[in-house]
Amino acid sequence: MWLRSSILVAVAACALGAVELDRFGGAVHIEREATGHFRVEKIDGRWMFVTPDGHGYVALGGNHVGKFLDKPEQSSGYLARFESREAAEKAMYESMRDLGLTAGEAYAPLLPSLTRRMPYVVNIDFPGRDKFRFDPWDEEWLRALREKTLAEAGAVADDPLVLGIAFADLPVWNARRTNYYRSLDDGSGMKRRYVEFLRGKYSSVEALNRAYGTEASSYEALGELDWERDAVREDDQEFLGIVAEELYRRMQAVTREAAPNKLFFGERFVLRMVPSPVLRAVGRYVDVFCTQALILSPQRPPEWQVFQPKGFDGDRAYVGDKPFMVIDWAAPFSLDTTYETIKGTVKAEKDASEEAALWLEKVFQLPYVIGVFRCQWIGSHGNDRWFPTGRMKRTYVRDDGEHFPFRTEITRKAHARVLSSVYGQ
Repeated sequence: MWLRSSILVAVAACALGAVELDRFGGAVHIEREATGHFRVEKIDGRWMFVTPDGHGYVALGGNHVGKFLDKPEQSSGYLARFESREAAEKAMYESMRDLGLTAGEAYAPLLPSLTRRMPYVVNIDFPGRDKFRFDPWDEEWLRALREKTLAEAGAVADDPLVLGIAFADLPVWNARRTNYYRSLDDGSGMKRRYVEFLRGKYSSVEALNRAYGTEASSYEALGELDWERDAVREDDQEFLGIVAEELYRRMQAVTREAAPNKLFFGERFVLRMVPSPVLRAVGRYVDVFCTQALILSPQRPPEWQVFQPKGFDGDRAYVGDKPFMVIDWAAPFSLDTTYETIKGTVKAEKDASEEAALWLEKVFQLPYVIGVFRCQWIGSHGNDRWFPTGRMKRTYVRDDGEHFPFRTEITRKAHARVLSSVYGQ
């Protein structure tokens, strides 16, 4: 692993003026112990990363760079501008620095050349890539999780650019998950643990049936249940907390074993869409709580440039005094005029960029937010299918790498203000 001593000169010059940065992007005047790896610390009442060289740091990143370059149908126009793929990737890195980004990606597949230049987040998929169809009491699955984590976390154990290690993608912690658990064979570890939970709550199957409005012949025979029924939802959420406790205990332990000096990020959650018992369990094990930005729609992104601090504060009430990282957020804008969709109003580039800049500044006013990774820096995204074809974009730059006129300058200035405010300059 190597790091160029001049790696962050561009950031210091364009974003922070006179503030001196270390080779990782940390503010040199914020001095702490140098440990050789990223860690987190509360400094003067504010959570921050501390770089391997011992300086305060916050992460501003852009996702899906590697995903964009690996898809010829998206990246051919950009790559055609350069003599080689290497030159194209170098220009991409320099452009990200010019915008004031201090970090690379938080989403796999990552661009390898970027992971050698900028701090980033390592992603480990669960065995089988399932979001919830696995049993953390199943010995075979646990062996697979252990082997996979030891190999993948162990491979980056000595990489100083790794901010931390995260798992999978948006996890499912609702009725889909508990209904799956109820469908498992009676001999499975999960099913046995679930039945044990029910026996502890209800003295008889008859008492359970009265509470659930069911006619089950046994604790094991419950099938899919109505999540909208209060007793079902409350019990399911309580049991999900037990599952999260077991899963996160296992995940943290094997991650620590494989990479003892790396921060454990857990999974990426969606604000207000995770039961409080799960959040409490997660908060006991993660070093940094990772989330998407809050959105207006009850569905997933985008959040339409609206900052809603109650969403962050709400999750934090259960997670506890932990630093938060917004590991994915979207700020779409219209390529022509403002228009309405069932997901909300898509504003023109200038207005949307100004609101996105305001969102950035407000989110970093929360003293526990230590990083924000944008969805996305360049390219297209599957969620764009929700909008009229060719009318909307959510990126910092065009697919050919050219800058949008308003977004570029507004974003650059916003990043400068954020870093100057956090670093106290």
